[in-house]
Amino acid sequence: MKCNKCQRLMHKVDRRNEMAELDEDATDGQMADHLAAEYSEDHGAWNLGIVEYFCHKCNLYTQVVNDELPDYCPLIQAWHEKAVEGDTFSRFVFQYLAFIAHIKNHLFFDAPSDRVAIQRLKREDRIGHAYLEAVAGNGDLHQIWSEVIIDLERRPLHNSSTDPDHPEIDKWWNSLENDPNRNSDLPTGRVLSLEDWPNMVEYWYSVRNNLFHGGKNPNIGRDAFLVEHAFLTLRVLVENELLHSL
Repeated sequence: MKCNKCQRLMHKVDRRNEMAELDEDATDGQMADHLAAEYSEDHGAWNLGIVEYFCHKCNLYTQVVNDELPDYCPLIQAWHEKAVEGDTFSRFVFQYLAFIAHIKNHLFFDAPSDRVAIQRLKREDRIGHAYLEAVAGNGDLHQIWSEVIIDLERRPLHNSSTDPDHPEIDKWWNSLENDPNRNSDLPTGRVLSLEDWPNMVEYWYSVRNNLFHGGKNPNIGRDAFLVEHAFLTLRVLVENELLHSL
């Protein structure tokens, strides 16, 4: 959505459903139908789907109004179910699509980029605590993350999405804010413990970047290991979110 005044991209700030107001000349039947929709919380034909945008340069708000907002739940569920088919690389791709669609459309709809949404997820206590409880209570998940920690300790994860010929460790490890933590003395390219939620999220995103930009080869053992472990650990998160949020 571009600002009509300056033609710059506007920032999405709200996404909500509202009930349309009654006209002053509404009939008794319309008033009864409106009241029933309000009390039942099923707005039906009275529903308005509103997406609101803001231009920081012009200090201007714009609303886009439709009969209803798109429902992404069936698509997220379909991608999650598709992630049981094919090789590990294909399964991770579909699992990641379900994951990013959920966090961008249900959790942080106003995030202007995937990176901003990922950083916000690192700070999301509800999801992080629930996931770490799953790691502590699920023996298989605990083992899979332990294997990741050991592997990355030996050889930290590099980012090949920018330059496959000269991959470097990404600057976002150990960072929770919207800017990289350049002053941290902590090791980078690694998940540091079984309670290191922020770097678990970074691990998923780093594997995604390398895979989507051609930096992972299914015929190379370590690449297969990283993608498989990313898929298995991410799937638990998406399943928990589908169970409790959708």
